[in-house]
Amino acid sequence: MRLLAPLLLAFLSFGLAQPKIVTVDDLKAALANPKVFVIDVRTPQEFAQGHVKGAVNWPLQEIDRWWNRVPKDRVVYIHCNTQNRSAVAVQYLMNKGYQNLNLVQGGIQAWMSRRYPISR
Repeated sequence: MRLLAPLLLAFLSFGLAQPKIVTVDDLKAALANPKVFVIDVRTPQEFAQGHVKGAVNWPLQEIDRWWNRVPKDRVVYIHCNTQNRSAVAVQYLMNKGYQNLNLVQGGIQAWMSRRYPISR
């Protein structure tokens, strides 16, 4: 799975639309905007251990159930634990026509390493 994200991003660079890859610093700054929508694609168990305040927990394993609820009129940030599952989710959503997607580099691990606040 760790190789999936780099391969996926390499594939995206060959003429296809690409997601915006952002840092956790970018995400933290964006949270001041009430139009920002944050999706955490980790499992409910991982989410319960700590998450970005305001994020919804829509696990990657259930993406076929929730993808059509992603708002197209808001800026969307997607993250997971490190970046692997979120890269898969972003590609899935891009294939469904979404363009307002931000892939959070490093996921919640990078968020916590910056000592940014988490909710439980």
